[in-house]
Amino acid sequence: MKIPKAIAKYVDIVNHPGHYIRMEVERIKANAQDKMTEVISKLIILAAIGLLALFVLVFLSITAGLLINDALDSSYLGFLIVTGFYALALTILLLVKDNIEKKLLQMAKKSVVVPVKDSQQIIQSEKKQSSSNQTSSEPHQEVNSNGHAPVE
Repeated sequence: MKIPKAIAKYVDIVNHPGHYIRMEVERIKANAQDKMTEVISKLIILAAIGLLALFVLVFLSITAGLLINDALDSSYLGFLIVTGFYALALTILLLVKDNIEKKLLQMAKKSVVVPVKDSQQIIQSEKKQSSSNQTSSEPHQEVNSNGHAPVE
């Protein structure tokens, strides 16, 4: 008797559970490696963008300081004003640091971590599946008010 391919796969899993487990572990490792590669490449790109943005910010700050110096006819007040602006921005950032940190962590978890069901959710979904399988495979019987099926 020839076994259909769909059933043969399950027969093979039952006969060789160690092979199936090894294959699943390898699949999970490959997925984790792909995800880590993606994260590392994104971090490298973000670091390069951040470095270039820092250069732009430094040169814009120097330019702004020189322009303010010319406008105020001073050699240091422009740089002092630009420094004061950055000190104010730093103070505000330190005050809202915790909120920003929480939001960044949530974003990172959503983009990196694969959501895993907790054990209660897994048990509930298995119960739902087993109850739907039982109700669909059993014939529907009428029930009397006392809770018993009618006798024929």
